[in-house]
Amino acid sequence: MNTTILFFDGDCSLCNKTVQFIIKHEKKVEEPILFCSLQSAFARKILKKYHYDFNQLSTLVLLIDENIFYKSNAVINVSTYLKAPYKWCIVFRIVPGFIRDGIYNYIAKNRKKLVKTPFCYMPSPLLKNRFIE
Repeated sequence: MNTTILFFDGDCSLCNKTVQFIIKHEKKVEEPILFCSLQSAFARKILKKYHYDFNQLSTLVLLIDENIFYKSNAVINVSTYLKAPYKWCIVFRIVPGFIRDGIYNYIAKNRKKLVKTPFCYMPSPLLKNRFIE
């Protein structure tokens, strides 16, 4: 059984909209991505063994089985779960990580300015089991 969990800033509108985008555009797989707020007790428990810095809530964290990915690597690996054309983002692996993460850091730093509308996502009953509290 493969387990894929995307940890995100639950207080960030851009992050919540990103989760919505993933749900809307993901391809059908046997084991879909699960989602968890970085502010949750579950995230603290799981990410503690990876020495995650919980002062960095602006970082997407993707856990695939025992492999952990941060920032742009998390985004690129999430893209493999999406339908075309979004899955083609995998080609950005050829861009050096420091450039990808530089762009990622700029967006993360300005994420609250980019999406100013408050956003509180309430998953439908069908999707509720994909969100870990």
